[in-house]
Amino acid sequence: MLNRQFRTALEEIFGADFVEESLRRSEYAQMIIYEQPEEFKKTVLGFQRLNFRDEQTEYANKLAPDFGYALICSLLDNSTRELVAELGLNFL
Repeated sequence: MLNRQFRTALEEIFGADFVEESLRRSEYAQMIIYEQPEEFKKTVLGFQRLNFRDEQTEYANKLAPDFGYALICSLLDNSTRELVAELGLNFL
């Protein structure tokens, strides 16, 4: 139930089509995280500091698609979450 609510919130922020595309590209998202962990960390921390939906949506609109895929998969895809944990990027 909580995962569905979280997904719904991400769909409102990023758009349902982008969330679907991100989840289809989970292996690509994992590659982005693995190859660019510092940039991924900046992406996550930048998103986490925002409190309001309009700020989050604006951030999402300016975010490079690759890091949008990585962010969404790190939150919704189990295998990507496992990779994040393995890499010690447990600030999510």
